[in-house]
Amino acid sequence: MPIKRIAIYDMDGTIVDSSHRYRTIDNKIDLEYWRNHQHLAMQDKLLPLAIQYQSDLADSSCYTIIATARVMNEPDYCFVNQVLGKPDYLISRNQGDATSGSKLKIAGLAKFFNLKNFQGAAAVFYEDNTAYLKAVCDRFNIMGVYIPSVQGH
Repeated sequence: MPIKRIAIYDMDGTIVDSSHRYRTIDNKIDLEYWRNHQHLAMQDKLLPLAIQYQSDLADSSCYTIIATARVMNEPDYCFVNQVLGKPDYLISRNQGDATSGSKLKIAGLAKFFNLKNFQGAAAVFYEDNTAYLKAVCDRFNIMGVYIPSVQGH
């Protein structure tokens, strides 16, 4: 079946509530605190938009992508595979990579918009960080949906 839609989801604060292991200092993510609590990923919870995400996964005409600025580790993959549902493609940060979240997501998504089987597919990006949302949507001229959250820094 041809790809008719591309659904792109940020993870934290959008489809997953990981706020129990998240905090900020001076309005910036405390990455050391996050890393020290990565082992608690299986305690993350699904947010309401996860129902739509899982519906998109089940739709063979929809290519579903997670684009997260997280460094994915074993507990994160366990949560995705066992609770959330494995996407068609996952974009994440490599350990030690300090690239901005918007540049990371744009670089990971760029190849899809040039592939023949994705031409003409309607793309939607769901994101809780307004700067990332604007940068990605402007770069690819796609629709964006802002999801308010306490994690969208």
